Amino acid sequence: MLGAYILLLASNWARYRIRLTPINTVVGLFFISFAISTFAGVDWYHSLWDNHERMLGLFTIFHYVVYYFIATSVVREWEDWKWLLRAFLFAGGIVMFIGFLQTYVNHDLVVNQGKVSRVSSTLGNAIYFSGYGLFLLFVGYLLAIKEKIKKTNLWFWYAVVGGLLGFWGIFGGGTRGAFLGLVAGLGVLAVSYIISLREHKKIRQGLGILIILGVIVLALLFNFRQTDFVKNIPAVGRLVNTQISGGTANTRIMAWGIAVDAWKERPVFGWGPNNYYYAFNKYYRAEFLEHGWGETWFDNAHSVVMNTLAVQGGVGIVTYLGVFVVAFIMLWRSRKKDNLDPHIVAVGSAFLIAHLVSLVTVFDNPTSYLYFFFFLALISRHTNNLDVRAEKKTSKNISVGLTTIVSLVVLLMVFSTNINPARANIAALNVIRVLNTGQDISEVYNHATSTPSPHIDDIRKDVARISGNIIPKLSQNNKGLEAFRLFELMHSELQKNLELHPMDIRINIELAFINTLGAQLEQSPDLLFEAEQYLEDALVLSPKRQQLQYTLASLKSQLNKNDEAVKILQDSIDNDPRIGEGWWRMALLYKQMGDVEKAKEILQEAMDDGIVFDAKGSGVVDSILQSE
Repeated sequence: MLGAYILLLASNWARYRIRLTPINTVVGLFFISFAISTFAGVDWYHSLWDNHERMLGLFTIFHYVVYYFIATSVVREWEDWKWLLRAFLFAGGIVMFIGFLQTYVNHDLVVNQGKVSRVSSTLGNAIYFSGYGLFLLFVGYLLAIKEKIKKTNLWFWYAVVGGLLGFWGIFGGGTRGAFLGLVAGLGVLAVSYIISLREHKKIRQGLGILIILGVIVLALLFNFRQTDFVKNIPAVGRLVNTQISGGTANTRIMAWGIAVDAWKERPVFGWGPNNYYYAFNKYYRAEFLEHGWGETWFDNAHSVVMNTLAVQGGVGIVTYLGVFVVAFIMLWRSRKKDNLDPHIVAVGSAFLIAHLVSLVTVFDNPTSYLYFFFFLALISRHTNNLDVRAEKKTSKNISVGLTTIVSLVVLLMVFSTNINPARANIAALNVIRVLNTGQDISEVYNHATSTPSPHIDDIRKDVARISGNIIPKLSQNNKGLEAFRLFELMHSELQKNLELHPMDIRINIELAFINTLGAQLEQSPDLLFEAEQYLEDALVLSPKRQQLQYTLASLKSQLNKNDEAVKILQDSIDNDPRIGEGWWRMALLYKQMGDVEKAKEILQEAMDDGIVFDAKGSGVVDSILQSE
């Protein structure tokens, strides 16, 4: 699209140039802020490319911004926007329909893995699915309200069906944020019509009644939230029964607190896009483990507002929220000044608020960026007065030379940033297949890593993670030489990742684990001392993370550094005495040191303090208390 747009600019600059409008300006400022934060942050490479799972680095954001500017500069009349909206509704309708089939026909369809209450269709995440449904609902409504309501008007019914599928998708994904966005969006929609349709008294009165009824329904849902009927309503039941002081809601609030701590340290441009993970490690709070090991790793603050504050700083959050504020203001300014269509004003305002509210407790994703920038372009175009004189200028012929140059550059970019990474990914999958057979992977691995890809670090990480399970199996099958060769390869590759991401403690943990496997193969204490150093370096970056403390204490015990192991475990207990694992690990360490009485004394102190042990801990506790 960018290549074709460059040719359009060459043919008629006055017609297709990017204009300095308020919305265009704030979008440009947001992108500039994103770019500065990328290179001013703590890990520019991660900010530029992100990882395989998210893929929302500067490189990808650049595509969405280009997409926005092309759409707002090229697509002109409502008739053209209408066809694009219909196309979005068609594509989204397919996604929603697949989710419908996953819920009511085949729970395993398209890797749904048996989920029923919260499906994700083809998007891989129920959050993405519900958010997409919210967008499709407003698109369907806008298209339907702009059509003549007739039984024979197929486009009207097309829009109605698409909108209803989107409405179902909000609940099919079961996302609380999307439902909250729906409520806010419908409220803004009604208020917008009340303001705009001043000459239609009955319509305004009817909308006022609907708002009152909506408030009553919400109040009843909250009042009867403990009933089975309300609990079983998708998204609604989860929302009204959310406990702010418990469960994942509590860990998300703590994650927001960490975002504030991160912002205070780097207040202007933040830690860099996609680098919240590093801030989370530094300011990690021991009480996260009270909610389970799954709540101890956050790579996102689970709130667009808080996450942007942490990773892009004050400048980033102002420009991000500025996009919504400026677009909202421009809609109403155009309504008052240029008599902009009230439906576009109402739906535009409603979707802006609904989308922002829906993201308060979640995060942006490739799907949401796509439809948000598209809808933003629609608002920009309809609130921008065009220079009619420029419209009448004829287009120039485009030279063959320029066309050739642009085409070659585009093909080179596509090959280097799309085709080559895809080839590397396919080769990496082949490595994993060979690895699981127990065969030597040297040749296929070299092929995968020699194929240029910005995600080479992910390929190394994935292969190393699986190798950690394969090395012991090779050793058990009397293939010690093959196991050691695999260890050496993975050790070397993880070192490269550590050089690229020196603050990523997951690499330290993986290296420490790989080293312990190597030490078992070679009976080499030097590898254990090296593993110890990796974990100590990681503990500096995340001082209160129990996973590091427990692993390091165990390793120090192996190295006969029991005093240091005791101190580390005591630190873990002091950080949060309510976590039972620190207590039973300390007791087990003393038992291994031969001091059973001290071990029993520690357990008695824990039980006197009301500490509850999990199944694994209870087994250890029983074995210590029953020992002589």
